[in-house]
Parts: sequence; C-alpha cells; structure tokens
Amino acid sequence: MRVIRVVLGMWLLMLFAGTSPLTIAADKTQQETFPYDIANQKILTGTVVDVQDYQCPVSGTVGSHITVRHAGGIIEVHLAPAKFLKQYEIVISKGDQVQIQGAMTTVDGKPALLAKVLADGNSTFAFRDSKGKPLW
Repeated sequence: MRVIRVVLGMWLLMLFAGTSPLTIAADKTQQETFPYDIANQKILTGTVVDVQDYQCPVSGTVGSHITVRHAGGIIEVHLAPAKFLKQYEIVISKGDQVQIQGAMTTVDGKPALLAKVLADGNSTFAFRDSKGKPLW
C-alpha cells in the first residue's frame, strides 16, 4: 500500500512540475509579443465610444477594451483582463471622458494603446506599474 502511495505521489509531482513550465512559457510569450515600451508612451484624452470584453491577444485571456475618440482619431485601448476590472469594481462606460497614459503598439495590424493609467472623472485606475509591468 505504501509503494502505491509513493508512486502516486511521484506521478502527481511530475504532473504538476510538467504543467508549470508550460504556463510560465505561455505568459512569457504574451509579454514578448506585446511588450510595454516606455519609449512609446503617450497620454491621450478623449471620449469612450465603445466598451468590450473579448479574448485578447495581449493578455492571453478575456480582456477589457475601450475604443476612444481623441484628437488624432479613434484608437482601441487594451486595459487589463476583465476579471481584474471586476475584482476592483472598475467601470468605464460609453460617453466617459478619459485621460489614458499608455504605450503605443500594433495589434492585428492596427494601432492600439496598452493602458498603464486611466483617469475617469474623479477616479484614477492603474493597470501597469512604473516600468509597464502588468498589475494583474
């Protein structure tokens, strides 16, 4: 009986050890595909024209996105995973006036902004730290 427990324990240990590097590799791939480039940081002020949650190539999960009309046109802003916004009760709605600090990138061949900090009225929400590392 003891032999079976030892073998089962070793098998479970190998199983968990084998899945952990895969998860870490997937997260690293997402970060390398869409790195936050501090040199490409800018501040945009505009009006939210759309709010959507969908499977995001930047975060690798269901992410929250807003489309913002600003002086230079319209841009999609990648905020954070939807569960992060829900956890901190962050609600951004169509028509909101926002100011966003973030880094420019290209997603699916279109310009996009990776949000670092968003100010909406009297509230300010941080999605990344000072170096651009995600807070989620």
